[in-house]
Amino acid sequence: RGGKRRAVGVRVIDALTNKMIRFYAKVIFVNASALNSNAILLNSTSRHFPDGLGNDNGLLGKYIAWHNYRGKANAVHEGFPDKKTEGRRPSYAYIPRFRNVKQQEMDFLRGYASGISGGRGFDPDTGSIGPDLTNNLLHPPLGPWRLNSWMMGEVVPIAENHVRLSTDQVDKYGIPQLIVSCDWTENDDKMVEDYLEQTREMLTKAGFVNIETRDTHSPPGSDIHEMGGVRMGNDPKTSLLNSTNQLHACKNVFVTDGACMTSTGTQNPTLTFMAITARAANHAVDELKKGNL
Repeated sequence: RGGKRRAVGVRVIDALTNKMIRFYAKVIFVNASALNSNAILLNSTSRHFPDGLGNDNGLLGKYIAWHNYRGKANAVHEGFPDKKTEGRRPSYAYIPRFRNVKQQEMDFLRGYASGISGGRGFDPDTGSIGPDLTNNLLHPPLGPWRLNSWMMGEVVPIAENHVRLSTDQVDKYGIPQLIVSCDWTENDDKMVEDYLEQTREMLTKAGFVNIETRDTHSPPGSDIHEMGGVRMGNDPKTSLLNSTNQLHACKNVFVTDGACMTSTGTQNPTLTFMAITARAANHAVDELKKGNL
């Protein structure tokens, strides 16, 4: 807008009428989920921002990361044959990160947490006709106790893992599509190997049998919790958002979803996104009252 580096609103397309609608606002929050927020900012070009809104340093779309769920394990416990589950539980067991917590001790950076679920399934080797079927329905035969485990590893962001706009592919509205260019690193591979080794050792010492561990080698994007691309930081040369999630170069635009993260940690990030959003919204209200936005 004029000589000021401020956004004046947003343009949206009505999916039913295909008409473009403009909404104007003093403050804009971009929370479309990490990759979509990157796409919106990359597509928001102007004379001031030819490479995307707030993208003075060329970092918009870079340092994309996610959680590493490649490591899996399952096992059987032959104990407690006279026990069974009662009711339901709201969550699963959780082993917090224990690698590189207080100091660097492994040949990989950061670490991983582990999720664990378990229970007794039905024994499939039972009759399914006549009286046997009736008895199975009334008194389901239970199999052994089984455990499943999965890793939740921190993917350390690197500039090469990035998103960008396609130069020749557009959606049905003519908007350039987002291209995702991401891959695992040696750090991720080493973390998976350690998870598999440690999990097998834990299950063995806990008395489990038929232990199976595996690396699924799932490609990036198969898992969840995408983050990054519009990272926070104090230095406008190395980040796009300040400590209150405002674009350094366009202060009335806030980004508070996963795109703002500088790394992924090992925890589920949803509550963190909510807390960051609440804090940023409170700051925006204060700044509006002061006339700074």
